[in-house]
Amino acid sequence: MLSSFFNRDPKYSFAYDVSAESKYQENGLQIGSTFKKSDTSIIGTYFSVCASKGSGLKSQIQKLKTLKHPSILAYVDSLETGDKIYLITEECKPLKAYIDEANLSSIQYEMFVSWGMYQILNLLKFLHIDAKKSHGTLRRNIYVTPAGDWKLSGFEKFDNFTSPVKDLNDFGILLWECFNGFNDGLEKAKAPADMPQKLHAPYKSMASSGASKTSADQILQECKDQNGFLRNQFVKTLLFLEEYQLKEQGEKVAFFSGLKETLDLFPANVAKYKILPKLIQCYEFGDAGVHILTPLFKIGAFLEEDEYQRIVVPCIVKLFASPDRSIRVRLLEKVEEFATHMSANVINEKIYAPITAGFNDPSPAIREMTVKSVVHFADKLNYNNINVDLMRHLARLQGSDDNPGTRTNATICLGKIGFYIDPSQRQKILLSAFTRALKDPFPPNRIAGILAMSATQQFYSLIEVANRIIPALGPATFDPEKQVRDQSFKALKGFIDKLEKVSENAELLQEMEAGVKAGGKNGILSSEKVPAWASWALKSLSGKIYKGTPPPVVTKETEANEVPNKAPEIKQQNIYSKPHKTESVLPKEPVNVVKSNISDGWDNVDDDSLDDFAKTNSSSDIGSGWNDDGDSFLDMQPIDLPKPEVKSNKCEAKYEEEKFVDAADTFKNSSAKSLKLGGTKVTNKLNADDMDSFFGITSKSIVESARGSRCASVAGDKEVSMSSTEVKPKVVKPVIRAKPKVTATAEGGDSWDSFNWGETMKADQNKDDLKAKRRAELAARNEKKKAELAAKRTAK
Repeated sequence: MLSSFFNRDPKYSFAYDVSAESKYQENGLQIGSTFKKSDTSIIGTYFSVCASKGSGLKSQIQKLKTLKHPSILAYVDSLETGDKIYLITEECKPLKAYIDEANLSSIQYEMFVSWGMYQILNLLKFLHIDAKKSHGTLRRNIYVTPAGDWKLSGFEKFDNFTSPVKDLNDFGILLWECFNGFNDGLEKAKAPADMPQKLHAPYKSMASSGASKTSADQILQECKDQNGFLRNQFVKTLLFLEEYQLKEQGEKVAFFSGLKETLDLFPANVAKYKILPKLIQCYEFGDAGVHILTPLFKIGAFLEEDEYQRIVVPCIVKLFASPDRSIRVRLLEKVEEFATHMSANVINEKIYAPITAGFNDPSPAIREMTVKSVVHFADKLNYNNINVDLMRHLARLQGSDDNPGTRTNATICLGKIGFYIDPSQRQKILLSAFTRALKDPFPPNRIAGILAMSATQQFYSLIEVANRIIPALGPATFDPEKQVRDQSFKALKGFIDKLEKVSENAELLQEMEAGVKAGGKNGILSSEKVPAWASWALKSLSGKIYKGTPPPVVTKETEANEVPNKAPEIKQQNIYSKPHKTESVLPKEPVNVVKSNISDGWDNVDDDSLDDFAKTNSSSDIGSGWNDDGDSFLDMQPIDLPKPEVKSNKCEAKYEEEKFVDAADTFKNSSAKSLKLGGTKVTNKLNADDMDSFFGITSKSIVESARGSRCASVAGDKEVSMSSTEVKPKVVKPVIRAKPKVTATAEGGDSWDSFNWGETMKADQNKDDLKAKRRAELAARNEKKKAELAAKRTAK
């Protein structure tokens, strides 16, 4: 029975739901919100009236079906039941209700009224001149859409045009009410009162009895002239977007360059529903390209999360798929603004591959920005992407990148994302990476290695602290740079304090190592029970990214002549500030700082074996890796996950010859007297350390990009800065000591070997033989492992 009853009800089969209560009442009509039943995201507005009083609404329905104009309320559907008549239109509110509910500043309100005035005068021009019609009841039939557009409805008295007086008088009084308050009893025009000064003359022309001598077109032109009420950036911006396809390329570039500052004039809803759709439309069907990104992300801050996912995320995905390198640069600069809105599925399947293409970009600026961007979405990467693919990229950059800023930021990045690495491999990866950073010739990277190691102290077992961390930090206490020495002493004291506490109370061991196997999605900043000694490093690391290579700068001149598929050139900058002048009681002899082969004695055997192993790998491998004991990183196999359907970014081959200027070339040696420890000569090549065979790859020698660097800013919250004054490196000649002469004594012919020092030399020779034998054994073992891995791959 009930089903047959509903089937007979016309509203049951009607496409729109009209059951909601009405919110407003205007001209005897009930006005409420509605939505489409088949798609609830489609919102509209219904107008309803009793059937006995519905003659006016019926007439309006007929007129709206035939009248089409951007400033006429759009007809969607209609329904007539036994007792009511319904009209469905686009979403809107009565003008009075919109003004009462909108929270607009005085300047925004004036701009909003100016845009509405332009739209209605433009509509009256069309009705009076082109359609030869007069509205007749304009004053209470203006509605406003969510985009801030003024729309005209209520065509019950729509008639042939005879005079513009009625329509212009009604609109003039309406403008007076907008600034002086709505008054239904007002029938004649009054003095302008609180109306803006620029609106006084047009208001008098419309509201006076002499309105018959003027026209909507004349008033519109007067208001658009110099110093006119419609001569403002608000109207100019919206008109430009509507006429975008007719504009020249130079005009488009200039428009988007100034749009960021102009957006502050617009109410949030106008920016969301008027400007944002136009921007996306300009990108999809025009040549806006990289220029829309800045206003796009600024407007995106106004959106609700579901709106952001529906409107902005698809646009970002399309932008990442673009082969234009300049777009990739801007996206990397803005990654912090949209990363939190991206779902894990979108990041892993559609965005990760285009982002990681930047690791191989010939421009050091893009490589640096790519490393920095990883921090913002690492928590959403799947197992394979963060533990396998990303670690390979960071290992190569940290170990062999020519740009010192990129190496430094790779170290900082690992410290920031360490919590997300799988616990089974985290300790091995982090320790190998940070101990490698301690041997880097670039002082900021050495400082970053110490800070990162301290900030991630909870991830290391105490046996590793004793066997690897403390021996690695020891040489740093005698580093040529004072900042490195200061940070190393702090870290050493903290790690030794952990060992002392467990030595005094063995029951603390489990508590101290509770974080070694811990994992999660909260990052190091939310880790609990951080000791006081590590808080300084945690705070410093979490708040900094080394500002090395400057990002590509696109000037207004280059934007105007920019080819769409050409990346912007890097603007040269002096990126290193002058170091603070400090005094030291230590020697200030100059030291040639080049790639070093630092021999601290605690891992010589491993380093030698890794050198032999590295020589067996071809240069076609991925790059440098991390390893602490010769075990291949390939033991850590990717888990089975759905393969992302992301097309590989081929823009590297296309733009291989478009080299950015390497900002590291601007690095100059300091002439200031920084704090140095003398007497240490550093050779030209780094050890192939623990990280090289971790991935089974060969580390490339790093260019002497940090020659003569001086680190003079305080590490921690302050940035590390370098002087730009060039100093020719001083060549330190080795001192050759004379061999002692062998002479016999008068007493018994005893020689210099009376105390059996010769036996000691024989023992040293035996030790060298054992070391050579050990190298051969390790090389054989590595060859065997490589053969086993090759067999496994062939079997798969």
